[in-house]
Amino acid sequence: MSTPSTVYLTIPSGRYRLAGMGTRLGARLIDTVIVGIPIGIVAAVVVVNADSSSEFATEAESGLGVGTALSVVLLGLVASIAYEVGLTATQGATFGKKALGIRIVRTDTAAAPGEGIGGAAACTRWATLVLPSVVCGIWGVLCVLSPYFDTVARQGWHDKAAKTFVLAAS
Repeated sequence: MSTPSTVYLTIPSGRYRLAGMGTRLGARLIDTVIVGIPIGIVAAVVVVNADSSSEFATEAESGLGVGTALSVVLLGLVASIAYEVGLTATQGATFGKKALGIRIVRTDTAAAPGEGIGGAAACTRWATLVLPSVVCGIWGVLCVLSPYFDTVARQGWHDKAAKTFVLAAS
């Protein structure tokens, strides 16, 4: 049984199987849970403490302030950078990607499983995916779905910006 040639990437170092879209989305969901649960817990603690910080505050003064909300968003961004950029730069995969058997590569790292893509590519990939989402939430959804628009190498916009590919690990 033959598979379509679009599921393979041929580069100078060899021919590699591209990761499936369902696997990519599943890994993204796992990674979102891994980062999101701790951030959600911290955010809940911050909100509860901000709301009850003064028992004499009037109703208009109590509640979540802009500074508190920005702190929670900033904490989420820092956690996302540490997790996503740190792991892809050094290992080529986050825990979600490892769990589902996929890895992120550049053309010069594809032949070395477990090798990271480097800090610059990892930062570019993360920034293209996440930073515009802070301003326009729909960008993140479109960017995650963008590999569907590339029938040649299944590169999302964040992959194209960082010159990376997502391969099946085996």
